[in-house]
Amino acid sequence: MQKSYLWSIFILVTTIWVDQLSKTWARGLSTLHFNQGFIMGIYSELPESLRIVALGAFVGFIFFLYIFFMYVIPLKAAMIRHGLSFLVGGIFGNVIDKIVYGRTVDFIPFYVGEFQVVFNIADVFQWIGCGLVLWVIFRKERQIWFPDSTRQNYLINPLDQLKMATNFALVTFATSSMLGLFSFAFFRTVMVTLNYATENLMLSYFFTYLILTLLFCSISFIIGIVLSHRSAGPIYAFEKHVNHLLTGENKEFKLRDNDHYKHLESVANKLRVRFNSDKE
Repeated sequence: MQKSYLWSIFILVTTIWVDQLSKTWARGLSTLHFNQGFIMGIYSELPESLRIVALGAFVGFIFFLYIFFMYVIPLKAAMIRHGLSFLVGGIFGNVIDKIVYGRTVDFIPFYVGEFQVVFNIADVFQWIGCGLVLWVIFRKERQIWFPDSTRQNYLINPLDQLKMATNFALVTFATSSMLGLFSFAFFRTVMVTLNYATENLMLSYFFTYLILTLLFCSISFIIGIVLSHRSAGPIYAFEKHVNHLLTGENKEFKLRDNDHYKHLESVANKLRVRFNSDKE
């Protein structure tokens, strides 16, 4: 495991720990403020059990995205990983409050004229994370989006790559559909048992779950493209390297950081040495 991954995990865990420690310390402050609800205060009228389930689903989705980006971001762009760790750690810090206490603990007041807002350390970590990510994207754009490689296209073998990506998306859709049917039936049963108005809430739940499912399917499709590219790309690059040797170009063969078939680098270098020796 690379040091950048370890640092990212350390930042994520430390961010959550520092945030929870600060909220424990702030319990006796006069500026203490509690924020009810889910995101932007929505679904605050939900029963506590359902709110915890909704928050758990949200955390799972965010963590899924976090792991995905940790995998696809180039090793040279470690600062983006660190920024995402600050951002996700801050989000998790607030979500833990809502799951454990049913509300977010805010205690840092900020005034601009008549405008007043109260936030917490988790919010600060989120701002730091966003700032780091945006800074790296705008200052080191070429390093992120155009790595030093002869491959500029992710669809090296379009038919096979699209087939693999589609299979990823279909598996995700099938799994999400089964979980959706179960959770929909469970929620409706709980709501009826609690004599809670179900029509509008279940309709809202259905569309929210549908949007999340489509997002998961889209991400799974992209993951399929990325994974297949890391297999098809090295083969394509190796073929191109051999053609360069045959036409007299003496270039070093180098794969991308996360490519598969890394042993092709040593094979290509041996071929290059052999071609050079034959010329002499």
